[in-house]
Amino acid sequence: MSSTAELAYTLEGVAQGMREDGRARLDLRHLAIECSIFAHTCGSARVTLGNTEAIVGVVAELSEPESDAPDAGRISVSVGAAGNLALPDYGGTDAVTFLEAALAPLYSHKALGPALRPLCISRGAQCWELRVHAQLISCDGCPLDALALGVRAALQSTRSLDESLPFDASGVPLFLTVSNLGPHLVADCSAAERRAAGSALSLGLNAAGEVCAVRGGGGCGVHLALAADMLQTARLLCAALLEAVADATAAALRDAQMRGHPYAESGAYGFLA
Repeated sequence: MSSTAELAYTLEGVAQGMREDGRARLDLRHLAIECSIFAHTCGSARVTLGNTEAIVGVVAELSEPESDAPDAGRISVSVGAAGNLALPDYGGTDAVTFLEAALAPLYSHKALGPALRPLCISRGAQCWELRVHAQLISCDGCPLDALALGVRAALQSTRSLDESLPFDASGVPLFLTVSNLGPHLVADCSAAERRAAGSALSLGLNAAGEVCAVRGGGGCGVHLALAADMLQTARLLCAALLEAVADATAAALRDAQMRGHPYAESGAYGFLA
């Protein structure tokens, strides 16, 4: 099938409300989460969202608090991807650089607030920094959404040796990407659908529906009225996604406990002390 015919086929399917993989326009792909997959990290997870897969690990290091949050710890995220992995075009920006910059606001003290305070050791002098590395194994469509899911699951599986200072990952935001294909909004596009999309907006949302980060994408800018529709749609979808992620992560942690992972016991989760 030629690229023109493929685009026409994709757009026609969306117009009929039936995407190539059988989903409706606003359906997300199947989500699977595994937690505590590495024995020598203080938290880890594997997430698959459709045909996108990411593996995430968390380690804790001593650091200094940020000047504008002297009583809080820190979370930093790096992203890796195989050199031959086909990533979306982000307007000429290196894809890994784009993804790291997009994820960073989700884990700032402004976004997480009180959840970072237990990581503080000495106000203004010393804290724990949770260093998170997310590795894309495969990519089909919306890597930013899958990476945010993986980081949240890995943080939720992170715990201290003595359980004295739990880290609460329940407020960690997620990204949800909404695109327009013709006059229709579509959630969680595949790679083929992204090629047919006019624009895309990735919204970082927390459980309260507050916007913690916004990233644009696609072949053109996003009209203000369309952006408002995308935000409203993302908020509705994110509420259900957060609930599904919480259930899937809890099940993954129980599975890890049954496997005998040393950091997978039930109870409080926090940083490695």
